[in-house]
Amino acid sequence: MNEYNQHSQAARPMGTQSSSQELQGIDGWLTDRIVTVTVGPDEKRWIVHEKLLTTQSEFFRKYFEKGDDEIKLPEDEPKLFALFIRWLYGTAFLPSGGARNFRFLPPDGEQVTVRDYLGVYIMGGKFGIAGVRNAVIDMLYNYFGEASDDHMSPDLHDVKYIFNNTKPEAPMRRFLVAHALFYLFSKNRRNAPLPEDWVEVLNSRCDVGFEMVKMLSEWNWTMGQNAPRMTIKPRAEFHERLPRPQVIKREEPEDGIRV
Repeated sequence: MNEYNQHSQAARPMGTQSSSQELQGIDGWLTDRIVTVTVGPDEKRWIVHEKLLTTQSEFFRKYFEKGDDEIKLPEDEPKLFALFIRWLYGTAFLPSGGARNFRFLPPDGEQVTVRDYLGVYIMGGKFGIAGVRNAVIDMLYNYFGEASDDHMSPDLHDVKYIFNNTKPEAPMRRFLVAHALFYLFSKNRRNAPLPEDWVEVLNSRCDVGFEMVKMLSEWNWTMGQNAPRMTIKPRAEFHERLPRPQVIKREEPEDGIRV
């Protein structure tokens, strides 16, 4: 065995094409060009591996293919970009250590809020990166959970924020509206007035209310019959298609209403 190893090493000197290809297969992006991303009016700077940005995003690919080594994003929020960078590097390193997907931590309401993650979702749309938008969906999917007697409603100001900054077909719209309706029909909310955020948003944004009515019409309830148990659709139903083929594990749906 030792003789074979010595012979192999002698036959393949350092710097050959073969060793270069092996390196590219082991996190080769770490040897790639470094670029600077300056974010926000205060110009918070990030030093990022170019290949990580350009292989994920046509937005960044078109910019950096011109040869520039810095891009400025004055209208974006540094806090949101920091969360995006956490996903970008977390996703890049995970394939080396296992097959699990990168998971955002749930919002704590102080350092990171639901609105922050929704901002990352919108940023992913600007950059054209479906992966980070799917990661936000995955985190909120667990955060809001299944329908319950004490279901938590999304703040409708957050729903309005998503409606203001996404296209009508964005899966996040349907996801948030579904959870708002789960809250509306939760058992322990009976006889309670609508929350203040509902009154403010529904009085000013008819499109949010319309989406709620539209979804209700799809449930096909009938007067005089008990409503079936409401369940959220499998998370993959809210995922956007990734540019490269990936297998997404679909959860088995249960009987009842899935929205």
